[in-house]
Amino acid sequence: MLYGLYQSAVGADLQALKMDTVSNNIANASTSSFKRDLAVFGVRQQQAQLDGNPHGIPPGLENHPGSAIAVETFTDHSQGPLKNTGSSMDAALAGPGFFRVTDGQSDFVTRRGSFTLNAESDLVEVDSGFHVLDDLGNPISVPPGSELQISQAGYLTAIDPLTNLPIPLGRLDVVEPTDYRLLQKQGDSHYTIDESALQPAGPETRVRQGYQESSGVQPVKEMLEMIQTSRGFEANMNLIQHQDNSLGQLLQAIGKN
Repeated sequence: MLYGLYQSAVGADLQALKMDTVSNNIANASTSSFKRDLAVFGVRQQQAQLDGNPHGIPPGLENHPGSAIAVETFTDHSQGPLKNTGSSMDAALAGPGFFRVTDGQSDFVTRRGSFTLNAESDLVEVDSGFHVLDDLGNPISVPPGSELQISQAGYLTAIDPLTNLPIPLGRLDVVEPTDYRLLQKQGDSHYTIDESALQPAGPETRVRQGYQESSGVQPVKEMLEMIQTSRGFEANMNLIQHQDNSLGQLLQAIGKN
């Protein structure tokens, strides 16, 4: 295979990967607390490819200096804008960190703080029904009919509707990864991570009751990125066709001689 033909094929494949990533970002532009992904590409370095090769020619086209490669798909965990919902069952994190939730078998972390009460009057997520955990790792139970209050430090209090007295319920378990690269997306704004890689969120993180964190996707920016990516894919496909035609013409010319 011609090296240029291989490079164009790799370029088209990488642009297709980037297109999938951008498309998923756009699809989640209205998903609460969604964090956009970025496809990161790289180029093989000259010296790294020549080490250990006395002839200076790396084996395999994919190992040649200048060969493009997909390095990783990186998640941008920047703070999204906070939207005032006015609901006492909504909570957003201002600053780094995640809420801890569980489905009863596995624990997850999420920044999607849209809560409600289930039939047992336990605090759960609206969409998934996962139990919200306190800082002792236990589900949070709210007395029926009481008003829930959440402090900026994450402490929960129920106001008794009869006596109007506060009932302490514990504290939300707000944690932060020691390394954000260890987070694994599981869909619905949930992530999995080894418990040993979690630590309590710092004092700069505040819980904002009555707010929801919006998606971190900027639709206009992503649409421009999609247009650019589409043009890059098309350019590589045109190069493949051009080089294939040139190779065919060369083979025909050789056959006539």
